[in-house]
Amino acid sequence: MDTLLEKKVPLTKKEKDLFGYFGTDAKIAPPFRILNPQNIYIGDKTSIREGAFIHAYKDLSYLIKYISPRYKNDFRKKDYYYNSQIHFNREIQIGRFVLISCTKSIIIENNVLVSERVFIGDNNHTFSHPHVPIMQQPNKQGKEILIGKGSWIGIGACILEGTVLGQNSVVGANAVVKGKFPPWSVISSAKAKLIYCRHR
Repeated sequence: MDTLLEKKVPLTKKEKDLFGYFGTDAKIAPPFRILNPQNIYIGDKTSIREGAFIHAYKDLSYLIKYISPRYKNDFRKKDYYYNSQIHFNREIQIGRFVLISCTKSIIIENNVLVSERVFIGDNNHTFSHPHVPIMQQPNKQGKEILIGKGSWIGIGACILEGTVLGQNSVVGANAVVKGKFPPWSVISSAKAKLIYCRHR
């Protein structure tokens, strides 16, 4: 059964005990939405700022009841179950409005800096069925994500499934990242360019 912590006030001691681990001097600033804290590990001196949505999915099978009876047999209930774990190691700083979506494994190593409005997700919506709304189809499990120690994720970046960042890497603002990168990488999407000038 899923456990949801959605609050506009700080976590209580009892709520912190629900996590797989909640470290010494760690904090999550409200408001926040935490799904399945028992599958989430928060390292010592890790700080997660306001507006965090952190989802460690276990069971999305309730979506099946919304599927038209005509198409329900096209889906397997087991595809809506997940065994996810999210690990925030020591001394991590997470900016405001982070969205972390996990169906398998996301590991953020020590001393990582994550800027505001960053998305980190090891999964995606499936859309293989042409007649069923995408929101009713199961999430597709992807590959694990690993963000190496000492790295910096720029504002608005998206870290997608299967990404492995070597230690002390830099991800530029608004970059969409997927793949394996060696230590000390600097990763960025193409800069904006002038297309044309209006009224000239």
